[in-house]
Amino acid sequence: MNQPMDIGMRCIKYMLFVSNFMFVMVGFLLISIGTTISTIYSDFELFMEAHHFKPAQLIVAIGIIIFLVSMFGCIGAIRESTFLVNLFGMFLSILLILEISAAIAAYVMRSDISEGIEENMLEALDEYKTMYNAKESWDFMQDRLACCGVHQPYDWKDVKIENGTNTGFNGYKFNVPYSCCKYFECQNDEIYTHGCLDRLSNIVSESALLLGIGATCVALVQFLGVVFAFMLAKTIRRVKTDEEMRRQENRQRIYEQLALGHEEKVVVPVLYTPQSTEA
Repeated sequence: MNQPMDIGMRCIKYMLFVSNFMFVMVGFLLISIGTTISTIYSDFELFMEAHHFKPAQLIVAIGIIIFLVSMFGCIGAIRESTFLVNLFGMFLSILLILEISAAIAAYVMRSDISEGIEENMLEALDEYKTMYNAKESWDFMQDRLACCGVHQPYDWKDVKIENGTNTGFNGYKFNVPYSCCKYFECQNDEIYTHGCLDRLSNIVSESALLLGIGATCVALVQFLGVVFAFMLAKTIRRVKTDEEMRRQENRQRIYEQLALGHEEKVVVPVLYTPQSTEA
């Protein structure tokens, strides 16, 4: 193997190792982001649509697969295996497509968040008195997000809550849940006046934006990994081809030297002369 080609392949090897290490770190990052966002969504699961969870779940799955894919890159680089390195590049290409899909899904999801959440909120609002899950979800959301009702506290007027705090919002007298109170014991002017729809929609929208940005950044890094992988595979193939050609040339040279040596060998005939005897 000639020196320049050897140095070039070593450089590509090191670049592939560095990119694999980055992929491991990126995998941790993706799993962390996806798990955190899935946990946030789970706290408000009653008001969320099923497709809101899919980008975060896809990001977590991609983060886990990256660990397995990185093994092919490292083993292929160590063993200088064209097959493993090409397999590594192919897997990275598939993950690259998945990450772009997750980013697109996250960006698209931001456009229709409020409509689905509002419908689920209104449905859960009607079930507040009859469904324990609806009551727990509403109380948790209003307490954590410092809000009251879907759009405003007036949304609780038709629910007719028996155990709550009385308010005179907009001139109407009605009860709202205690979770609408700013303090443990509150009066009419001590409840949250901001609706929950906007605040929850903002949380989901910002989370989707974070997923989209994260997936896009990882996709750019993985694109470099794909380039390094195929460059290394091409270099390994070229080096092995050159080595095989050099072996064949050496074998041919040896055969030629043996053949030439055989031709140059001179065979001297031995003449038999009988000894003369004297009578």
